[in-house]
Amino acid sequence: MVKNILPKCEICDVPVTDLVEPEVKKEGHIKEGKYIDNVWICVDCMKKK
Repeated sequence: MVKNILPKCEICDVPVTDLVEPEVKKEGHIKEGKYIDNVWICVDCMKKK
């Protein structure tokens, strides 16, 4: 499964990538995020900080 090869958010442990298609984003299984200071963090967790 593709989710298993994607990096995970350091905070919430959800698979993340820097670009998520709208159809995939609706499903909620993969989130959009950024690679910052050698870790991936999803946009939702960045907003909470």
